[in-house]
Amino acid sequence: MRVLHLSDTQLSGSPYRISSLLSKYGGVESKHFVWQEKIFYREFPVDLSKKNTTLDEIRYLIYEWADVIVYHNRWRRQEVFKALGTAPPNKPSVIQIHSPREGENFREEVKSGLPIACFAQYHPRQWPECKFILPNVVDIYDSSYIRETFPSNPIPIVSYAPSNTNRIDWNNKSYGVVAPILKKLKLKGAIKFQLLQQLPFEKIMPEKKLSDIGIDEISCSYHLSSLEYLSLGIPCFAYIDSSIEKVVKDITGAEELPWIRATEGTFERLLGKMLKEKNWAGRGKRSREWMERYWNPLFLCDQYLNVYRSL
Repeated sequence: MRVLHLSDTQLSGSPYRISSLLSKYGGVESKHFVWQEKIFYREFPVDLSKKNTTLDEIRYLIYEWADVIVYHNRWRRQEVFKALGTAPPNKPSVIQIHSPREGENFREEVKSGLPIACFAQYHPRQWPECKFILPNVVDIYDSSYIRETFPSNPIPIVSYAPSNTNRIDWNNKSYGVVAPILKKLKLKGAIKFQLLQQLPFEKIMPEKKLSDIGIDEISCSYHLSSLEYLSLGIPCFAYIDSSIEKVVKDITGAEELPWIRATEGTFERLLGKMLKEKNWAGRGKRSREWMERYWNPLFLCDQYLNVYRSL
């Protein structure tokens, strides 16, 4: 099977991670073509891009090479098809949604008639027509997600890497609540506060490895950031409601989830309890063990390949 992933932007590196994992562990050929390599500081590894691929090579990949096409986020408006002057091919295809449903966005995707896949995060709440629910991908055995040594900081480093700090919608990553609490604890000498922003992937991961406790967000869902913390053996706070709990348990078969479940109303108390009990190292070890058992590359590949075969 040859799988071609098409995306306008890097989407936080997600299509590339999926494609690379399938090639490395899934026994298939998989390639990702991205039209725009970089948006602001968000820079991730690249497989194929407009910069290093000719239009003839793109045509070959789409219309001859690929057995399955995965359109990541918007597809009819993709610049690649405008540049080629052609219509999407008549091949087994699926649209994988990475973003929230806001206003009229994704109207064309819903009307396309193609099956829709989304992540086992907040997405199923917003996409009732989603046919496939898939795990977000991290290769836990890649060196980026492994810590050879664990810090023994007398004052724990609390790491927080919000992609946004000035939004008030679903994507605010709880900054308005989390940051004041962390700053207050830092002033008291209870923690060291590591705020990670505007760093490319290869620079942000070494910084995360230095921390003791991670925070994703506490108002909407868990995201890739918490999967990175958990893979590194770092306990992580995230918002896990009953719908998220169900989809993760359904796809993994796990009876318990590794996140420290917090809301805007409970986060400060739960973090204070962890600091008092000093149990972050044990929680982190169990987090890594959970990822190895339930979120390993073979499991991830099976989830995706089952979808592609069904097309």
